[in-house]
Amino acid sequence: MRALVVGGIFGGALLIGVGSRVAMLILRVTSPDNVHGVKSDDGFVIGRVTLAGTYNLMLIGASFGIIGAGAYLMVRRWLIGPLWFRRLTTALAAGAVVGSMLIHADGVDFSRLGPTWFAIGLFIALPAVFGWFIGSVVDNVTRQGSWTSTGRTRWVLPLVLIALFPLTVVVVMFAAPIVGVWVVVSDFGVVQRVRRSAPHALVIRAMWLSVALVGLVAVVGDAHAVVTRR
Repeated sequence: MRALVVGGIFGGALLIGVGSRVAMLILRVTSPDNVHGVKSDDGFVIGRVTLAGTYNLMLIGASFGIIGAGAYLMVRRWLIGPLWFRRLTTALAAGAVVGSMLIHADGVDFSRLGPTWFAIGLFIALPAVFGWFIGSVVDNVTRQGSWTSTGRTRWVLPLVLIALFPLTVVVVMFAAPIVGVWVVVSDFGVVQRVRRSAPHALVIRAMWLSVALVGLVAVVGDAHAVVTRR
């Protein structure tokens, strides 16, 4: 629970929320002047920076951050290779899967913002950066002796983060049981034997890999549709 709340809200609000704001500011500069004042597909006015708009982006980021932290907690026991390779694979998977959800040929975002390749690249790079760093954030939160797990901090910090982004409670209530059951089941002896069994472990890793591959196919198709339409 602490990993979902602290790692997810902190990492999501910072990397996704603030990162989205920076990406939108960059696209405002690189896009034609006639897009200023146009409402984006997400309801934000292009070229207008407000405190409420920034907070909403951070709230959205915090919510997706919880989901991302939960996904990492579920998959990290099956990652292979040295640390840099595990970070790279989670980054590429996040970029492909989430990027396929963000990129679409309909609407304003990818029909008027540009250059096209730059807009597409930004919305793939943003979840990829989150995928790289969320592992580090969650690993530090769950590390034995972490400052987030000592004294009053272990319960004060999650409460403060939820107080800052209260709507994330709904996401936590949805994600916590799923991740909790997965983590508990992963500690069972039979699962430990599966992890030590090369054929069975290969099947599990292939299942996770298939999710990333489906995302990759989808993001390539979405990018092609955007370029073709423009």
